[in-house]
Amino acid sequence: MARNPDRPWVVITGCSSGIGRELARACREAGWGVAATARTLAALDGLADGPDLVRLELDVTRPDTIAAAAAALRDRRLTYLVNNAGYGCMGPLEWIEPEALRAQLETNVVGLHAATRAFLPLIRRHAAPGEGRIVHVASVLGRMSVPMAGAYCASKYAVVALGEALRLEVEPEVRVILVEPGAIRSEFRDTMVRTLGDVAERVKGTRFESALSHYLERGLVAGHGLPAQVCARRILGAMSRRHPPRRVVIGPDAHWANLAKALLPDGLWEWGVRRAFGIGG
Repeated sequence: MARNPDRPWVVITGCSSGIGRELARACREAGWGVAATARTLAALDGLADGPDLVRLELDVTRPDTIAAAAAALRDRRLTYLVNNAGYGCMGPLEWIEPEALRAQLETNVVGLHAATRAFLPLIRRHAAPGEGRIVHVASVLGRMSVPMAGAYCASKYAVVALGEALRLEVEPEVRVILVEPGAIRSEFRDTMVRTLGDVAERVKGTRFESALSHYLERGLVAGHGLPAQVCARRILGAMSRRHPPRRVVIGPDAHWANLAKALLPDGLWEWGVRRAFGIGG
């Protein structure tokens, strides 16, 4: 089937599962072309073939794969970029090695910036003024910190800062949207456990042992959080609007947490969070 030269294309990082995979499906249903990317092509198995899909190997920590993906898309009418790739490094900060923190920031922050730099010129080339969109998938934890997730929170705070600065620099030519979900049902939690390493063993006998165990058990509860499909459709809806929102908060937990953080005195907020995570009052 011949390629439709007028079809808008979106490149989405992190399409192996979860939000990225569901957003790829939703964008195709909306009539967009999708460049679905993941660290390996095998991770993209299951996406239906079609003239509206391109599968690309893209690891945001490897500049060569970013450059190759940008080159492969240079003749498509690239209009949208969704920076979705990322993972969570969990554990109490005093037990997280500097190398683990560095890797967290390299993927969630530096990799996001590298992808933005690679694809922004293509969006400028192919999208009409004001049509282009860049989406940074941040988190409700980019606005507040919680125990056991300091490294992840730091990365998402940085994503928010990069998105806000980018918006000031490139709008109104290209619109920038920050997406801030709460808990989402996806394989994110499985990745979280894999990247935990030996932290759970090393904190045994410390004040963090029960807190970390409780955090992992709560985070891995089946059915906890919104379905990834719901999150994906909220993102698509925001991108499709003529005047897209600057910030999209997704999930009742994210809305309530934002409200509580804004209204409660800092001391009371911190007391409540410590109690919730089992680290005393």
